[in-house]
Amino acid sequence: MSLRRPRSLSPLSIYVLCPLLLLLLGPGEGLAQPLGAFQSGNARLLTTDAASVIEHPVLGLQRSAIPVAAGFAVDTSLYADLLLAPNVGLRWAKALGSQRLVLGARYTHFVGASVYSAVVEAQEPAVQRFEPTLSGPTLYGAYGLTLGPLLVQGEARFAYFETSYLSLTGAAALHLSGPWVLIAEVGARIKGGSALRAAAGVRYGGERFGMALGAAYVDLSDPVFANGGLPVSPVLDFSWTFR
Repeated sequence: MSLRRPRSLSPLSIYVLCPLLLLLLGPGEGLAQPLGAFQSGNARLLTTDAASVIEHPVLGLQRSAIPVAAGFAVDTSLYADLLLAPNVGLRWAKALGSQRLVLGARYTHFVGASVYSAVVEAQEPAVQRFEPTLSGPTLYGAYGLTLGPLLVQGEARFAYFETSYLSLTGAAALHLSGPWVLIAEVGARIKGGSALRAAAGVRYGGERFGMALGAAYVDLSDPVFANGGLPVSPVLDFSWTFR
């Protein structure tokens, strides 16, 4: 992002940008049924990719996907699409007993620079120029291990938008009762500026309908978010699996 006079943005302006940044910078997939079964859903936790296989077509906010063959699926983040960042990716996942392996790549082409600039500059007259540049590729991989009702996993994610960054995130998902799962995530962006990232919440995974609700700590280091930036962003996801 580039601007002539870095200043703090109002809470309204930050709310406009936070959901998109959260998806692109860590987006940022779901669980359904008890963890031992790993019923296919949209393969998301809260802000990270869940170490699970996508077996059926799914339409969701955080991820919509169409399985192809041999563990491959073509996917997109509908949430990012709606926020003027069209994206498409290819994901591969494999289940080996209690172990899960995931590899994926996605490309995002941001087309909403003028819209976001107009909103920010209208809210902050002192900002003479605001040009978000959020186009580029993302590569990620995840390894997960199921221990009865508990899933533990790690995810590595590399992205190059205006600058590159590398993040490492660990997550744990505990099956509570029925289709409910409690999720905690913690990690850091270790390239492109060290920044803590964390999230906590719950996910419901039914036979077809799924949803997640939580909160994520986002330590945004861009100067425009200094002195008053919003450290916590809500996490919300809905999905429908076509079986």
